Amino acid sequence: MCREVNDFCTLLGFGADAVCPYLVFETMSAMRRQNKLDPPLDDAEIYSNYIIAVANGMAKVMAKMGISTLHSYKVVRLCRLVI
Repeated sequence: MCREVNDFCTLLGFGADAVCPYLVFETMSAMRRQNKLDPPLDDAEIYSNYIIAVANGMAKVMAKMGISTLHSYKVVRLCRLVI
């Protein structure tokens, strides 16, 4: 279950090629149906905003580590060194 940027970075660090945060998408859709989002947005906008936020967060994490591409992040296998 991926929800936060750290979750995505950890999975990618272990070598995942793709991640689908289905639980986050389902939760956001439920919140929209319950009118808990202000301003009200449609599902496409919510998903798009979330994906952009996660991508920006991952870029920030990689920049702090001095890594400029996702390929470099995956090749280094940082998580295996820590464990």
